[in-house]
Amino acid sequence: MPGSGKTTLFKLLTGAAGAGGGRQDSAIGIARVPDRRIQVLAGMFKPRKVTYAQIEVVDVAGMSLGQSNGADDADPRAHSRALTVLTNNMRNCDALLVVVRAFTSPLEGDADPVAAVSSLADDLILADMVVAEGRKERLSAQRRRSADEESELELMTRLCQGLGQGLGIRQLGLSGEELASLRGYGLLSVKPMVVAVNVDEEQYAAGDYPRRAAMEEWCRERGVLLVTLCAKIESEIAELPEEDREVFIKEYGISRTGIEQLSEAVYGSLGLISFLTVGEDEVRAWPIRRGLTARQAAAAIHSDIERGFIRAEIVSYDDLMQVGSYAAARAAGVFRLEGRDYVMRDGDIVNFRFSPAR
Repeated sequence: MPGSGKTTLFKLLTGAAGAGGGRQDSAIGIARVPDRRIQVLAGMFKPRKVTYAQIEVVDVAGMSLGQSNGADDADPRAHSRALTVLTNNMRNCDALLVVVRAFTSPLEGDADPVAAVSSLADDLILADMVVAEGRKERLSAQRRRSADEESELELMTRLCQGLGQGLGIRQLGLSGEELASLRGYGLLSVKPMVVAVNVDEEQYAAGDYPRRAAMEEWCRERGVLLVTLCAKIESEIAELPEEDREVFIKEYGISRTGIEQLSEAVYGSLGLISFLTVGEDEVRAWPIRRGLTARQAAAAIHSDIERGFIRAEIVSYDDLMQVGSYAAARAAGVFRLEGRDYVMRDGDIVNFRFSPAR
């Protein structure tokens, strides 16, 4: 939404000092996913290089949906154009980060974060209805349908019914196979969503903002992750020299910055975890989909390791921290040799053994 602080958060996430805003349809940047484990391991191994997990972030130009600037005389054509631009930018994204303000703005007036995010969610459902109904009509018009097309027609009928009731696709209880079959449609309400509520300094200090309980309930009912932060405070933290940041953070009583929480929430909403590799050359976090096996995870490093996989030598980050060093971990027997079907866990520190391709 306009005036929410969306582009400020984009810049904080990506370090893009001049990106976003204005009349651009979108700006793209790379956000580093904060991981304190990487900092600790870098201090332990003193590597020449440190690499964090990353996510690509697209900042879509702010626009009013629902009613233009909250007025009752909204231009339907302007709304349609705004929605088209917005949805076209979002169809290829894997997750949606919605920024809404909780503070009063001189230009935009009082805030209603629940109304703002609900308006967007309703528009995503409407956009999905257009797609589902169009496909349903085309399938229904066919005189002959294959078994796969009959299944698709049944699924589209269910989507139209649920969307018509104001439910997003994530709320319809579809199976994993059904969700996989929808990937080519560019549907929006099926995408994971994170809501960032941008508060002012007084609201941040009070730990409260208008309609906070309703906002929390809205997100809880829909399985949406919620992060509350103050972009003004986050900007002040980002502008400080590294050595002064910890002092500032302690003065505000911050355990983790809002940007850290936001990055982690987006990363988690994508169904990603990190396994780690360590050594003198590099300490690195490797993002993989939750549920991958050791052999599948090896492909994140190189396809040759996946093809020639023998076994994975693994120690969990927590076990390593408990004993204090690699040598102590080996002596304590907390290293494990795992086979190809071992399901990777977040924070596994891995050394893959493999047979090089000939």
